[in-house]
Amino acid sequence: MKLAIALVMAAAVISACAPKDFSKEGSDAEQFTKDESQCRTQVRARAQQERNIDDQRRATFAAERERYGQQGLYSDMANQGYKYNFERGMATCMEARGWAPKQNGPIPMPKLTW
Repeated sequence: MKLAIALVMAAAVISACAPKDFSKEGSDAEQFTKDESQCRTQVRARAQQERNIDDQRRATFAAERERYGQQGLYSDMANQGYKYNFERGMATCMEARGWAPKQNGPIPMPKLTW
């Protein structure tokens, strides 16, 4: 029973993270590439600025984390947060330019055999 619940929850998480792209009526691939490039430049600069601030804040307590062997966890969490913020910023920027996110559907789950 617990395994079934875990599999259902994993499927829900994976489908929420399904790859997205954008569509816009009356636009072509060239316009998409241009808009995406501009958004990527803007978002990368903003995300890097925020990452630098967060890294400086984390450095204040780095000695304590290193002493207790927890530095890897904080680095992993920081990297995941940076990635999430970048993706969210890209989606916001593209939507502001008139591109609507298009859900491609869930990632197929492997068939389990018992």
